[in-house]
Amino acid sequence: MIGTRNETTSRRNFFKHISAGAAGLALGSIYRSSESSARTPVPDNSQVSFVTGTDQREAAYLSLKPLEKEIRKAIQDKQVVIKVNMGQVRKDWWLNATDANQVRGILDFLKPIYDKKVIVAESTAAGATSTMEGFENYNYMPILKEYNVKFTDLNDEPTFTQWIKGENHHPLALNIIGTFLDPNVYLISATRLKSHNCVIATLSLKNVAMASPINHYQQKSREGRNEKPLMHSGGNRGLSYNMFLLATMGVRPDLAVLDGVVGMEGNGPVNGTPVEQGVALASTDWLAADRLGVEMMGMDYSEVKYLQWCSAAGMGQDDLSKIKITGPDYKKHITKYKLHENIDKQREWLVEDFTDKG
Repeated sequence: MIGTRNETTSRRNFFKHISAGAAGLALGSIYRSSESSARTPVPDNSQVSFVTGTDQREAAYLSLKPLEKEIRKAIQDKQVVIKVNMGQVRKDWWLNATDANQVRGILDFLKPIYDKKVIVAESTAAGATSTMEGFENYNYMPILKEYNVKFTDLNDEPTFTQWIKGENHHPLALNIIGTFLDPNVYLISATRLKSHNCVIATLSLKNVAMASPINHYQQKSREGRNEKPLMHSGGNRGLSYNMFLLATMGVRPDLAVLDGVVGMEGNGPVNGTPVEQGVALASTDWLAADRLGVEMMGMDYSEVKYLQWCSAAGMGQDDLSKIKITGPDYKKHITKYKLHENIDKQREWLVEDFTDKG
């Protein structure tokens, strides 16, 4: 697992958790966990840095600069991991992946404030195909020579068994990659704004939560190799709940960096089409960033339930009137993204009476 130093912080409580790792060993870990909303009240001063531009590298860098003091303080001596997004790794599906220039912009920002090697990581869901193929196919490889970085396939990392909601409300065991639970990791979620085929939108939390279950490349039998689809147990409602559930365990970003310079609309998260919106945003309150991301895509926030549940649980701020948004007037740059063609199917569970009572 990335990071080895035990520590305590005011943000999270940590407790010992023993489980079987990816190599079949009994591993002990202290992992990130959510504090109660009573002890960690929703802040009234969450800040989202919003910028416009046509270059992903510059936009990412500029979106982070207003947050420099806060980020520097939070990183301390943790291991910085940039979690990129590439659910699939085929060359012609480049739009599904985090743009390499967005990663460069984040690294440009980190260089003067962080002198350790930065880990750029992903755990693709692409069958038996390695994440490393994605780094090659999406033009990441030059970054290795340009910066002090290491590429990591998180599907090769140790795991810890957690429990999510399965079919018929039964508990379901899931092997979660240890990096996402490591308190010694400063986790940056870097992704495009994208429409989605199950939960309306891909934003910073989804980039992290859906990557956290293991995809066992090396497993001989294909059956059960990829555990990421288990998150979908219970349909679209189940997926939303399971992302929320993992977030309560600590599977969530420390820093969100969202790229809307070129987003994806329509049949995302893989088969959509480009939207040249020309915006980027960042926040140390990932929920505030995702909330503004939904707004920037012209979507109905009331339909993005997993974010609302995270807000109710005290994980961040989703009230736009209480979020300090720096930069130009974001309302002038909202673009209504075309939703997935199955949007009516996605909405079916949202209109059930009980969903409006909690």
